[in-house]
Amino acid sequence: MSKNKEYALKLLKEKLNEERKITYREISRLTNYNQKYLMDLKNKVEEKDINSILVHGLTGKISNNSPSPHEKEYIKNFKNKYPIITISQFMDIYHEDIIFNKKMQNDIEKYDLKQRSKSFFRNLYVENNWKSPIKHKRFGKRSEIHVLRDPSPNRGILIIIDGTPHDWFNNGLKQSLHLAIDDATGEILAGWFMETECLIGYAHILKIIVTKHGIPENFYFDRYSVFYNEKNPDMLTQFGRICEELNINMIYANTPEAKGKVEKMNFTLQNRLLNDIKRFNIKSVEQLNIWFNDFYIGYINRKFSYNPKYEDSCFVPIDLKHTDLSLIICKKYERQILDGNVISYKNNYYKIVDKDDQNYPMFKGTTVNILVDIFDNSLIRIEYRKKIFHTKLVEGHRMSNPSRKTKQDIINNQKEMQVLLNNISKKRESRLNTNLD
Repeated sequence: MSKNKEYALKLLKEKLNEERKITYREISRLTNYNQKYLMDLKNKVEEKDINSILVHGLTGKISNNSPSPHEKEYIKNFKNKYPIITISQFMDIYHEDIIFNKKMQNDIEKYDLKQRSKSFFRNLYVENNWKSPIKHKRFGKRSEIHVLRDPSPNRGILIIIDGTPHDWFNNGLKQSLHLAIDDATGEILAGWFMETECLIGYAHILKIIVTKHGIPENFYFDRYSVFYNEKNPDMLTQFGRICEELNINMIYANTPEAKGKVEKMNFTLQNRLLNDIKRFNIKSVEQLNIWFNDFYIGYINRKFSYNPKYEDSCFVPIDLKHTDLSLIICKKYERQILDGNVISYKNNYYKIVDKDDQNYPMFKGTTVNILVDIFDNSLIRIEYRKKIFHTKLVEGHRMSNPSRKTKQDIINNQKEMQVLLNNISKKRESRLNTNLD
């Protein structure tokens, strides 16, 4: 379909004068111009009449906006910093770090640098044979079509959660990004990087969401073991128990396609974040986690998020002054008081103490909940009759049957190896039957 500028101007004029209700997307479809160009053209329509726009005053002459050889060379040299980068991101970085950067005013004047369109950068990529990491699909007649679901109407109704491993520092070491986005707006709410996808990573993003935004209505994720107990679906995982205490409903997806929105954001981050980590001089995972949540989320959301259908938020605010989240976002297990007024955890004994750090006696056999801090496993507390008690590690005393991880086994031959493996298998089965964590 050929482009029809006169028809596009006519439709824009009718839209401006409210003679016709039509969106930029519809105009784009009817005239074959992209929406950004139509928005720029709309500004010209407001200032000039259609005929003056159609009759170009520089016909047959070189445009004043044509790049000089110095400008092109400058952009080529700038591109050397980012050998693998998409056209859109390179354009963003060039404008943000050069054109709109007051510190670069001398370069802007010296090389006559200007703000440039995406088509300008696309042509540069073609001229210089630069490769974009994104290969756009070409859909044929047999391509599978997925019906798109409408976004949630309000923020906080549905939060989509996912984890993805990637070599974010481009050093051969993968880190898993635990990510949460709001279905209503496509905005990132929280992210946390760890060596592997795990409960701690998801606990971090849950805490950030609840603290910054409030308690959402639903979490939407796959059947990963952190969220779903495959062997006993009726038994909640630690993350599931946290959601239950916060009154967050859990919805499970059977396929990655069902979580398409978060998968798309993961793809965007995999293409953008590597260059931005280099650009903002991020050196460690610890630094990355702080920078990502304090700055980068807002930076990305300004580019890719959109407004919800309705302004009212469905996040439920939480009173952080009177709510100790560490008593909810933690690991909870049932234990019984043993001889010596202690409980056992991870092959260690802990005695119960009061607020003055004095021994607090409880009857042997009393069932209590132990609360283990997810982020600091050394912090063990006791919950009994809605009261919280602290504990102290009993130094020099460990359980007589240490776990396999703390014991070294030495074998001399294959027969001993088989005996050892059989014993390990029996112990594993016994642990699973007696204590499903």
